[in-house]
Amino acid sequence: MSRRLVRTLWNPSPYLHSPVDDLESFYYTAQWAAAFNDGANGGKYDGSGIETFREMIAGDMRNGAYLMVQEDLYPVRRRQAEAYGPFFAHSLAFLNPWLAKVNALGRGWDSMLEEAEELDGENKAKHLHSQFLVHGYRGVGEYFELVHEHRALLQEVV
Repeated sequence: MSRRLVRTLWNPSPYLHSPVDDLESFYYTAQWAAAFNDGANGGKYDGSGIETFREMIAGDMRNGAYLMVQEDLYPVRRRQAEAYGPFFAHSLAFLNPWLAKVNALGRGWDSMLEEAEELDGENKAKHLHSQFLVHGYRGVGEYFELVHEHRALLQEVV
């Protein structure tokens, strides 16, 4: 679930679900899969670092888990990588730029929502509809650009 949607659970208020929410949720699903999968080796890696990371993302500490991993692993450091497993450690080369793109897309969505507040009813509805499509297609396109850019790495670790 995206951070914006999680916030609405803590502070219920009207919220316009966006394609950015879906893309961010997809990112967190991929992150979860990388954390609980040991790639081509099959099974689940059980190093101390990845165990802590799993516990943090299973709770409400996703941001702290992300920062911990960045400090320990990015760029991949051989000694620390053993605590996380090679599949997860190497997946960061793909996951990090993907999250940066999703976050940038979210900032663009938020800016667009502020601008849309200035529009009247029908114009606002048309604008939101078109921007929903623009942001959704842009996010999917950026994801596939990253897949293409990192295809050798992704084939190596899978």
